[in-house]
Amino acid sequence: MRNTLIAWWFMLGLVIFASCVPQKKLTLLQENLEVKNQGEADKLLKTFDLNKPVYTLKPGDVLSLKVQTTTPTEYNFLNTPAVVSGSDDPVLSGYTIDTDGFILVPVVGKIQLVGLAMPEARAKVTDALKPFLADPTVNLRLLTFRYTIIGEVGAQGQFTTYQDNINVIEAIASAGGFSDYANRGKIRLVRYEDGQAKLYNFSLLNDNTLAMKNFYLQPDDMIVVDPLPAKFFRENVLGTFSLGFGILASIVLLVTRIQ
Repeated sequence: MRNTLIAWWFMLGLVIFASCVPQKKLTLLQENLEVKNQGEADKLLKTFDLNKPVYTLKPGDVLSLKVQTTTPTEYNFLNTPAVVSGSDDPVLSGYTIDTDGFILVPVVGKIQLVGLAMPEARAKVTDALKPFLADPTVNLRLLTFRYTIIGEVGAQGQFTTYQDNINVIEAIASAGGFSDYANRGKIRLVRYEDGQAKLYNFSLLNDNTLAMKNFYLQPDDMIVVDPLPAKFFRENVLGTFSLGFGILASIVLLVTRIQ
């Protein structure tokens, strides 16, 4: 019985030791760091050609339209955007691309934007406003670039960005970053295209991921971050082990006291 108890103690100590991480591996910007093979901040390691996809506008997209012009305020029909009472959601006061690919702008009328990239859409809206406003400068933003992140991150949920594009690392950072048990080597991306759900796998442990097309998100993408096997081990195996050890130790203590 005593040998069994010693073995249990040994195994428990081994598990605890294996799970420990030295403080120097966690503390940032240390003053007197004595670690071999330190990174050199000014040394270029590698260069990647980014493969940024160009998003083209689709029916159902909602745009924010703000215009600066030298036209007097009282004649600027776009000076005061429509506001929905009791709501701060910018989507509700934006311009929606209809099923035929047009937005409807007061006074100007319909402007076809479907299939255009954001810079092309800005240029087309600017040209459409020139007969009505003097020297218009158009700020056009996509309001419906939403993505979802679930799994081993700080805060799961649906997020909105007003950028024309966002990459996977930026998206995960907006969700609070990785949890302690996030499997950074297995990130799944679900993309909805042409009535299909397409599934992609990639690793953020591989720096070549930076050059992949799917490193950049599309609207309505979903990112799934799987857990490491260590999470199952800690939450199930280690818990069962600790419970069993506690029961065994209690039995040994009880038998010892009886003897």
